[in-house]
Amino acid sequence: MEKELRILHLEDSVVDAELVERGLRNARMAFTIKRVETRDDFIKAIDGFKPDLILLDYKLPSFDGLSALAIAREKCTDAPVIFVSGVIGEDMAIETLKSGATDYVLKDKLARLAPAIVRALRESEEIRERKWAEDALRDSEERFRVVAESAGDAIVCLESTGIISFWNKKAGEMFGYTADDAIGKAMHALIVPERYREKACLGLKSFSQTGTGPVIGKTLEVCALHREGSEFPIEITISAMRIKGKWTAIGIARDITERKNNVQKLQNALNMTIEAISKIGEMRDPYTDGHEKHVAQLACVLAKEMGLSEGQIEGIRVSAFLHDIGKIVVPSEILSKPASLNEYEMGMVKTHPRAGCDIVKGIVFPWPVSQAILQHHERLNGSGYPNGLKGEAIALEARILAVADVVEAMVNHRPYRPSLGVDMAMKEITQGKGVLYDVRVVDTCVRLFTEQGFQFDAVV
Repeated sequence: MEKELRILHLEDSVVDAELVERGLRNARMAFTIKRVETRDDFIKAIDGFKPDLILLDYKLPSFDGLSALAIAREKCTDAPVIFVSGVIGEDMAIETLKSGATDYVLKDKLARLAPAIVRALRESEEIRERKWAEDALRDSEERFRVVAESAGDAIVCLESTGIISFWNKKAGEMFGYTADDAIGKAMHALIVPERYREKACLGLKSFSQTGTGPVIGKTLEVCALHREGSEFPIEITISAMRIKGKWTAIGIARDITERKNNVQKLQNALNMTIEAISKIGEMRDPYTDGHEKHVAQLACVLAKEMGLSEGQIEGIRVSAFLHDIGKIVVPSEILSKPASLNEYEMGMVKTHPRAGCDIVKGIVFPWPVSQAILQHHERLNGSGYPNGLKGEAIALEARILAVADVVEAMVNHRPYRPSLGVDMAMKEITQGKGVLYDVRVVDTCVRLFTEQGFQFDAVV
């Protein structure tokens, strides 16, 4: 044994007590034993001696083992109790076990006592550990519940079958269902818009077996459904936890309606600012009224048809509105000259891409706006300006702007000449395909005009 046991022995026979002690010594057990005979001494010993183990005789002159067992279970719940008696029968033995005894040993079979004690102490330790674990789990669950109920975000726990097992107060406020309404129900039927439910349910199949899935461990922006039927945007982080051998998904969700609205307001303000800046160039170059808006329209449609991301398309839109902002450094008499420009004047005009780049490069855009502005007059064969770049050295955004810029200039009317027409514009970019202009951009543009009937919006 790792430590010396404190054994309380209720026994009126000194001889029997000595036999018990000798048997335990022979079993090489380390212990201190205290023998008592009366009820009062038994109670005092429990309080003062604080036994690790209690041995009880079944029948004493002034006291009995079952009464002692009841006292022990009330005052010393963790100590295992073993009856050691010579008069106990099978019915009495069963009664002691039902009353809370750990085991019983007959006095004529004391060789069983040491193994019974070892087994009883082991079982008692296992019971204590299990009770500790259960108490710790209850404490943990209570802490989780308190934290979850006071959280500012919705917290929802989902069994691997898709059934809601926990629903905090904020979830009720956010989705319109109380905990009683939601717990035990299929989550997808409550808060997932119908068009997304099939896909959401498919993800549960993998999750129930492995605890993994396309949304586990990620923070997503998704559309949620309120009890009243309205949809609203939420940001949700989903994690997986194994509880009682089964996977549980824990979702922490936040209503981002206000944030989305604020972002949209900022986006609208940015758009108006960009358009206002682009107007500066147009005011100094009256021959190209609406040019930036038309180039942005065509460039964005080209980018979308080519499969570019929403972020890339937005970057191209901004670049298109600002691509000629550098003309602000070109003298207005050159910009408004009704005749052909001489070499010096053309040289001045060719400074506008670099000037435009210099104007916007200090603005931290999430897209390569300054690069697209700088390169929108570059050509694949190196004949463009300002740096004579070739091929892939020219950014894709700039290659799209180049085609949109040329086509817009040829298709739309100018105060000094009528429109050259779609056919002439398509001929120009087709002849220059692979030499001046990107092949993929040209093919997409030709398809837009000849097959899909693309038209520029009217300038208001």
